[in-house]
Amino acid sequence: MAAIVEVIGGMVFLYVLLSILVTEINSLISRATRLRARNLRHTLNNVIDDPVLQAKVYTHPLIQLVKADPLTATQRISRDEAAKIADGPINAVDWIEPETFVDVVLSTVKADSDQRVFGALLNIIDGMPAGPERRGLRLMVNRVITTGDGLAELRQSLRYVRDRRYRYAIADALNQIDEEISQVGLQPTDNIAMMASMGQVESPYLRNTLSAVVASAASVEDTRANLETWFNRAMSRASANYASKMKNLSLAVALVIALAVNIDTLHIARALWEDPARRAQISSEANYTVQSGQLAQDVNAVEQDDDVFRANQAQSESGVEDVIGTGAELANRLQDLQDLSLPIGWSFDDVSDIPADHNIRFNPNNLWNYFPDNNPDGWGALLLGKILGIAATVIAAAQGAPFWFGIANKIISR
Repeated sequence: MAAIVEVIGGMVFLYVLLSILVTEINSLISRATRLRARNLRHTLNNVIDDPVLQAKVYTHPLIQLVKADPLTATQRISRDEAAKIADGPINAVDWIEPETFVDVVLSTVKADSDQRVFGALLNIIDGMPAGPERRGLRLMVNRVITTGDGLAELRQSLRYVRDRRYRYAIADALNQIDEEISQVGLQPTDNIAMMASMGQVESPYLRNTLSAVVASAASVEDTRANLETWFNRAMSRASANYASKMKNLSLAVALVIALAVNIDTLHIARALWEDPARRAQISSEANYTVQSGQLAQDVNAVEQDDDVFRANQAQSESGVEDVIGTGAELANRLQDLQDLSLPIGWSFDDVSDIPADHNIRFNPNNLWNYFPDNNPDGWGALLLGKILGIAATVIAAAQGAPFWFGIANKIISR
């Protein structure tokens, strides 16, 4: 029973080290290709399917998703130019705070509509004689524009406007605003400023989506909360999509490592079972590494880069330093695997002078044995066993270091 536990513990320890190596290589590839940022842009392209709005949001100083000069919210730009900017070189931005995204989108969408929808109303009020009446109406309109509240009070206040010309002109302007809202397919509410902004969105899909969000909100604060919820759902999908990509990448990286280094689960497990001294040595090393906390530190260091976004943390632009640092870490991980003295690695030894039934003809680490002409009696079984052993290693390594570290802790604490 103890031998079985030692074999399992040794294999789990190997998988932890291999998983750490796989995760570090994944992190290097992710940084080199800016996979997180590209995944974020792909998600936002689905959320904002209007290229003009995309370009203005992506270049906004608070976002800076792409490398381009910022566009003002009211700047005129063709859809082709906007698409070229939105699809341009990408910055190392892998996360956007929901509050920031909502602020940027709303300020961009509302920039034109405030003047177009409320401009006539403001001009009428500004044309009134100076005095408390004009100041009061101006404050009420500003409140409607900035907060979405106060429309009912503004309508009621018209009865107190002494000059009928201004009273009727203001009422007509408010009716025109109602018409703007009805064209979007919504009913006027206290959230009129937000609703008017929806008419500025060219994309029917995005306009309908935003309109549905705005229609269910009674104020600007409610609108922001709804938009943040909508954005968080999109980011959850982005995180799940990224995790799926990283899982596939882990399988590919693990396969390359397992083939290059010849990490064969079946052969290693058999070697540990047949060699008590080596088994005890690895078990002792695993116990020390786990109990000392060294392995926990290594696992925690790579866990954050496994399958989640980092909150508003841009990746380092010092690519050379990153590559050098990661390269040193990878060399250390490979050395850790080598120090285990496990039967890994390839050889190519001509053993044609050895009898066909000799054990050396069935050595799975000798590539010479896999050629049918060299080993007609044993190459098929060797190849099948190697495929199964490598496949088991790849699947195990793709589970991640935290998974195997948890199992290692349970085995050691028995």
